[in-house]
Amino acid sequence: MGASANAMTDTATAVFRINSTLQGPVVDILGQFLPELNALPRGQAYDRTLDDLNLLTRCFQIFRQERPRFRTVLVDERRRPVAEDNVPLSCGRTLAEIVAMVVRTAAKRYFRRTLAPAKAEPVARVETPPAAATRNPADELYDAIKAYLLHEWQVPLVPAYAEMEPALVRRVGAKLLDAREPEALARLIADPDAPTRPDMPVRTDAPKRVDGPLRPELTISTNGLTSSLAPSSAAQAPCRPVNPRTAALDDILTPDRLRLRAEAFTQTLLDPEVRAALPNPEQTLRIGDVLRGVGGQPTVTLVEGLGLRKDQLAVMLMVAQDSIGSTVFGRLFGPRADPELVARIVDRARIRGLGPESDVLDCAIFIRGVFARFGHRSRRD
Repeated sequence: MGASANAMTDTATAVFRINSTLQGPVVDILGQFLPELNALPRGQAYDRTLDDLNLLTRCFQIFRQERPRFRTVLVDERRRPVAEDNVPLSCGRTLAEIVAMVVRTAAKRYFRRTLAPAKAEPVARVETPPAAATRNPADELYDAIKAYLLHEWQVPLVPAYAEMEPALVRRVGAKLLDAREPEALARLIADPDAPTRPDMPVRTDAPKRVDGPLRPELTISTNGLTSSLAPSSAAQAPCRPVNPRTAALDDILTPDRLRLRAEAFTQTLLDPEVRAALPNPEQTLRIGDVLRGVGGQPTVTLVEGLGLRKDQLAVMLMVAQDSIGSTVFGRLFGPRADPELVARIVDRARIRGLGPESDVLDCAIFIRGVFARFGHRSRRD
């Protein structure tokens, strides 16, 4: 309980500092470029911006165009300038995380105004846990979509998101992040199974969607990892055709093929997109230790079953370890892991359409979803 209370306190402190900066110095700088914002009472400008999607979009555009003017607020805890979106700021959060918080808050407000106006309640500025309230369509939609509200380019799409049913959001999942234009989002809504990017080939090897409930998730008991998944076909299914981007097993495995070679991922882990998807990317020694503990057989099952690239494999493994903790992670992905359990994850990933062309963020979201019932609460270390 002590650790949980400390985490809540840290979050509340970070949120307070973020809100103070946004409604103070950030609004003041933006007001130099947006007269309508500067004309508002200082105490109302931030709230009014969150309620006006057009104004919020323009604020993000000004911020990107005039980023050097915000150098006094974009600093780390030692007051050094921060130039990258994924480097922690003095508040403890990265700029990418703050952008996602603002986008989520604006979307939640819009959903509550348009989908449940009679039950709308004041929404805390940024990512403060909501007070208990009767569930309504706005909150149901927000809960379904919040994991995919990450970028400022999504602000103009919020009205279109509001037209989606929560079940549809859950069905398309991370494909929402491929639909960056209104036309692409409209096509996705009309045909959730269609590719959302022109360069994304239509998959012919993915299992056909079947009606009825999806297979249940993995379950964790006090004795370790058990499975409540239906029998998997992944272990018996033929491997994917070799893709030139797929990780070479001889490169990433030790000579005896019993474990991963963490050194093979050194350059991969420097990729900004990979670091953005990794939990605690600054803990390089810990990442190396986790990768060295991964067994050869689970690696072969993942790579050959899905055609994974090295960056995808690293992200999936690190997100899994962060979600379920070292003990269960070792039983699932260690040298003595049950290959059938990993094969069932591969089976589910195929249903989701994951493959060597998928973004690392798609891989991270998928793994989080596999272990969503447990999250950090499953950790024992």
